[in-house]
Amino acid sequence: MSNHPFVVLPLFADVGIPMIFLTWPAMVILLVPVILIEGVLCRRWLGLKTWQAIKINALSNLASTLIGVPIAWAVMLAVEFTTFGTMSLVDKIHPIQNWHSPIANVIFFLLSSAWVAPVEGRDQWLVSAATLVLLIPFFFASYWIEYLVVRRMVGRLDGDEPNLTYPRIRTAVRNANLVTYGAMFLAVSVWLGILLRRR
Repeated sequence: MSNHPFVVLPLFADVGIPMIFLTWPAMVILLVPVILIEGVLCRRWLGLKTWQAIKINALSNLASTLIGVPIAWAVMLAVEFTTFGTMSLVDKIHPIQNWHSPIANVIFFLLSSAWVAPVEGRDQWLVSAATLVLLIPFFFASYWIEYLVVRRMVGRLDGDEPNLTYPRIRTAVRNANLVTYGAMFLAVSVWLGILLRRR
């Protein structure tokens, strides 16, 4: 059997870690603080009443957590399986000798963050590193879904006339997500740093 990292991918379904089972429950747990933080920010940036901002952000974050995060993970998983499946076929036809370079290992890891190989003991840092990678697609999915929900709820005034504040809504939702995802990214980075230091 080849020692190339991507060759073990078919075994992931039996022994790997689907990261959605770790990241999605964490996102659900963080819903309340995220709603409160983004609600306060959107109240200020969009000039909403406090209860309106909390209600709107509660619905938009619920939608992004229940829909956006799983979809983003599924897309990453599809990219992972497609990429490594294709590479496995190419390797059988024309073996590639340099798959163990540092750059290749980084690329392999980035592409395999949705479903990581089993980790034990000192390799627990791989889970936190994969979480950091997944926060990026999660951010974009959350931002897009939350923008659509918030725009629908506050983006129209005076009946059906479009409100000219759509760019303002987009900016507010984006910046609010940057704050909350930035905090999550920082927390996971600290977790990763602690695990790497212990290693």
